[in-house]
Amino acid sequence: MTTGAKTLRFTLLGPLRAWRGPQELDLGSRQQRTLLALLLVRQGRPAPVDALVADIWGDRPPARAVGSLRTYVSRLRKELEIPDGAGGGPRVLVSEHGAYALRVPAEAVDLGLFGRDVAAADLARAARRPEEARTLLRTALALWGDEPLAGLGGPGVEAERSRLEGQRLAALETRLALDVELGKHIAVLGELRALAERHPLRERLSSLLMRAYVLSGQGGEALAVHERTRRLLAAEFGIDPGHEMAAIAEGITSGATAGVTGSGGAAGDPAHEVLREAPTAGNARTGLPATRPGLPGQGRGGLAGEGRGGPAGPEPVPDGVRRPAQIPRDLADFTGRDEALAQLTGELTGASGREPAGARPAPVVVVSGSTGVGKSALAVHAAHRVRGHFPDGQLYADLRAPDGGAVHPAVVLESFLRALRGSDRPVPERHTDRAALYRSELAEARVLVVLDNVADPAAVDALLPGGPGCAALITSTARFSGLAGARHTHLGALSRAEALSWLRTAIGAERVAAEPEACVELADRCGGLPLALRIVAMRLATRPSWAVASVVAALRGPQRLTALGIADLSVHEAFRREYGRLPAALRPVFARVALLREPDGQFGPTAVALALGVPSGEARALCEELVDRSWLESARPGRYHVHGLLREFAVSVQRDGPGPRSDGERPAAVLFAPDGADPSLGSRSLRRPRGTGEGLAS
Repeated sequence: MTTGAKTLRFTLLGPLRAWRGPQELDLGSRQQRTLLALLLVRQGRPAPVDALVADIWGDRPPARAVGSLRTYVSRLRKELEIPDGAGGGPRVLVSEHGAYALRVPAEAVDLGLFGRDVAAADLARAARRPEEARTLLRTALALWGDEPLAGLGGPGVEAERSRLEGQRLAALETRLALDVELGKHIAVLGELRALAERHPLRERLSSLLMRAYVLSGQGGEALAVHERTRRLLAAEFGIDPGHEMAAIAEGITSGATAGVTGSGGAAGDPAHEVLREAPTAGNARTGLPATRPGLPGQGRGGLAGEGRGGPAGPEPVPDGVRRPAQIPRDLADFTGRDEALAQLTGELTGASGREPAGARPAPVVVVSGSTGVGKSALAVHAAHRVRGHFPDGQLYADLRAPDGGAVHPAVVLESFLRALRGSDRPVPERHTDRAALYRSELAEARVLVVLDNVADPAAVDALLPGGPGCAALITSTARFSGLAGARHTHLGALSRAEALSWLRTAIGAERVAAEPEACVELADRCGGLPLALRIVAMRLATRPSWAVASVVAALRGPQRLTALGIADLSVHEAFRREYGRLPAALRPVFARVALLREPDGQFGPTAVALALGVPSGEARALCEELVDRSWLESARPGRYHVHGLLREFAVSVQRDGPGPRSDGERPAAVLFAPDGADPSLGSRSLRRPRGTGEGLAS
């Protein structure tokens, strides 16, 4: 990091401002400031030029948008760069592979300071230091103004503002949970009430408000919050409140509110807790559960009633402690995946015939697949099916935080240990000691552990049970080929028959029968992707007078990805978030190779090598890595293809190939196969796209 970069400071969590030392910098016009903001929120990650153009100007950029962008970059460099006298290129606002990136320390941006303090609060809570965690969160939240990126506009800014507001709200919820835990429930009651009214569908806020009311002796008000939230969730999404709200309400009505203490519920979970979302066909997850032994209503074996093939739930054991039952509610309209479901249940219970239960190590089963393909929904459904085989309990954790980062294993271990041992028993501070105690607790038990949205197999090693009566079920976009001893199930898109069967369940068989051709086209336009199907089904379910054909018509145009969104669900945003989690070196690779297509709809390593300007062996290795991460599919060696919706996403992030750049670097040319040509035949069948002599980035 250069000295110049170290003296810069930026604020994003209010109006965009910048300083070099004590001197505030002139950041130029509104669009120039928007460009700087979009680079800052990426925190060093490169931003492709076409993505910046779309984020600033939307679907209708001016004819010279790229030229204007380069002008903004040049002007910003005059403010941000310090000449070093050596004649080198830019070191703060740099260009690489057709993209721009801002190289400044994380602590030079208020967003980086916010993330640092929130992460430190997570660790403090994991170490059972709630006062320290509360102080850290108060410090983090003090960095915020009234509105992040205030005064700026454009599609990219609006999306980032929404994401940042979500991070702020999650941290505020956690601080409020700590306030309640530390006995300050009366002091924060007004703040909780105002937030819950502003965000009525945010269940964690409603749960905290209910808890604060109960602790303040206002059980009737708590029940009113539960009823109001129940009605809203039923009207908007057709679902009931989650386990924690149901448990508190049941405790009030039964008179057993002793378990609703300040230390229970959300206060025991990390600051990066993932909130329960409206379930989708590709996503049925909650955050780290607020389940604690002793809470009224706990241990009912799931939130959606009995899963097929399993008992209604474990009964309390003689010592009076209920076993954890943390699996999220099952989807009532889960359909299809029969073969994958049979494989999962067989592997988890020993019915696959490989080894008899009890004579084998604890099985570890990994469900992989691309974003929106339904990994979490399948895992939750399978867990409900087999829970009767695990009478000592079922543990669940979502390891993806709202900001896209990973929840620390130490936080998950603390949650699991308290669920297994009781909230009043101490948890070791050291991660290794927690892992050892966790293994001891499960050594003779029969417990199912579900780990959702795992990014790195190394991060979950301490969470895998070792007892022969246990089992672990993992979901991830990565295939985890390096996880020793794991059994793998990879999910692809639904077949047309499966998609139609699901539509009959979701919108009604009568509606499908009334418009069979439109429903077939709808399934095809969604590419068999459960998330896309869930979105259009939610739209049709809330608009019963709409014809299916009218929704299909919206999916025929060039903005299909834009049309596949409702409320907080969006196929494009789901792809965009996952794309941001790809290693930086792989992002431009995917964005380029996804545009290749030979007559059979696939492509080979030779075409990739020519497109990227790399040796064939390296091209094959890059493709295989993208296959491992579920961005490409490979039905046979040396042949690759991209899901149609992912291909459209690739078009949206990189439409043209990069050319020469002013700082002397020259990225490899991107080559495309002309209509009817076969890229595997070599460079004679490929051409450089027109206009690459005029680079996108400089």
